[in-house]
Amino acid sequence: MAHMAGRLPARFQQGKMPYVFFFVAAVIVVLLAYAVLSPYPYANVMFSGFAFCLMVLLVLTNNGFSLIWATHLGTGLGAVILFYAAWVTGGVHSPRLAWMLILPLTPFYVIHRKAGIFWLVVVMALQLAMAISNHLGWIQSFETGMAHVLNSLMTYTLVTCLLIVVPLMYDRMYRQALEESREHQRELEAGREELEHTSKLREHFIATVSHELRTPMNAILGFNALLLAKVQGKPEALKVLNHTRQSADHLMTVINDILDYSQLQSGQLTIQPETFELRHTAEHAFELFKPRVASMNLEYRLELDPALPVWVHTDRHRLMQVLVNLLGNALKFTHQGSVVLQVRWTDPGVAFSVRDTGIGIVKERQDQIFKRFTQAENDTQALYGGNGLGLAISQKLAQLLGGEIGFESEPGQGSRFWLQLPLTSATPPAKSAEQHPHLLQSADRAWTFLVADDHPVNRLLLKQVLQNAWPHSTVLEAVDGQKTLDVLREQGVDLVFMDMVMPIMDGIDATRLIRQDAVERIQQVPVLGLTANVNPLDLDRFKSAGLSGVMLKPFEPEQLCQRIEQLLLP
Repeated sequence: MAHMAGRLPARFQQGKMPYVFFFVAAVIVVLLAYAVLSPYPYANVMFSGFAFCLMVLLVLTNNGFSLIWATHLGTGLGAVILFYAAWVTGGVHSPRLAWMLILPLTPFYVIHRKAGIFWLVVVMALQLAMAISNHLGWIQSFETGMAHVLNSLMTYTLVTCLLIVVPLMYDRMYRQALEESREHQRELEAGREELEHTSKLREHFIATVSHELRTPMNAILGFNALLLAKVQGKPEALKVLNHTRQSADHLMTVINDILDYSQLQSGQLTIQPETFELRHTAEHAFELFKPRVASMNLEYRLELDPALPVWVHTDRHRLMQVLVNLLGNALKFTHQGSVVLQVRWTDPGVAFSVRDTGIGIVKERQDQIFKRFTQAENDTQALYGGNGLGLAISQKLAQLLGGEIGFESEPGQGSRFWLQLPLTSATPPAKSAEQHPHLLQSADRAWTFLVADDHPVNRLLLKQVLQNAWPHSTVLEAVDGQKTLDVLREQGVDLVFMDMVMPIMDGIDATRLIRQDAVERIQQVPVLGLTANVNPLDLDRFKSAGLSGVMLKPFEPEQLCQRIEQLLLP
């Protein structure tokens, strides 16, 4: 059928149209056969005329005439001709009346069920009228004879065949449509599997890139923290190191943007609320860009509302990330004039706004500005840089923080981006009054530490942090999981620092084997995971292997030392 349909007129090549064409063609052939073979004097003109009308309807339908109206017209004309044919050949006794059984089939299959039921009622009404006419004697008895017998036999045979052929045709059409639907379903399933595979590859790629970038940042931030502790009382050196730290923090924000967007898309990013000083966070974000502004002819100002709450409770890191994105964008697109960060108390809530006098955003692009990889102009990236992710991430983060973000802008006059968060005054944390670094209770203890990490710079950093905090300690090193197990079997260790990603044997397998070791000393040793891999699934696997705790790189030396004491001291 599909092969033959390709040779039909254009209108009859799709869907159920090929079946309509072949059915009408079969009826036309039968009508022409009746016109030749029927013994009745009226048959030649009547059946030939009906066949001609059906051909006209086919031509009209091919030229755009409504298939529904063509079906109704053809069925109605057939009902009139059949009624007349039965009337002149015996009424209800005429075999021609059997053709009326075919009439409802075409509208039923071609149009819909209601059309078929309508014509079924019409046929039953015509049959009833015919029976009444026979009863009243209005119709003459039909003639007999061999010619009439053969004609009646042909009528019943053809009607019986068509009653079977029509459903078979539409059953074939249904099966073909079903197979096409299943084929389409298989294509969709293959596409879904390909998308899932691509998504997994993307997540793996992002996790790998994030790990490779965060690993050197661990060394940069770690050694910076060590140097900051050494230059207290030296203002110039302290100033340089603070600028270095702020720039490194900003670089970490940029590195995290890609990872954050991937996690936001997959729903894996969560908010980690904490209580912090709002003014200090706003000042930190503002101060981050001061070195850049120093070389620009630009007024850079921070306006803090005196009515602001001192302490608030939300995710400080994510709030900082949004502010850094907004300030960074404002400075990127502003070459003269001013950039102002304003923080106001709106009772309730806090409103952050970054107002600039930069290039602004054209009206046609304003509805696209929060979409990923989108910038205001096609040449914006070439002129100003950027990855087009900052605002998309900021919008998602604002929603996660329970707030909303928006902007107003006029081309050539600047923009104002605002962030509204439902923040209220929070109770200061108990440790907020502490002005001195945490004093270690075990600073004089001679601990034995084992650092398992394949990066020598990371081992050196951790070794410096440990020996600064515990001068009498011994720090052993291992470059992979297998070497870690070898060292543990050779001598006693108080604490193992385990990296996740290492050659030969990774930290997950090494930790699992430590917990399964037959030697109780090895099995019970505390294992603190230190990793730059922030993929939630990988972290869950790492923790479930038997870690005593986990910290992400880059880490704060003071926080690391406090965590070590929590694991070592009863």
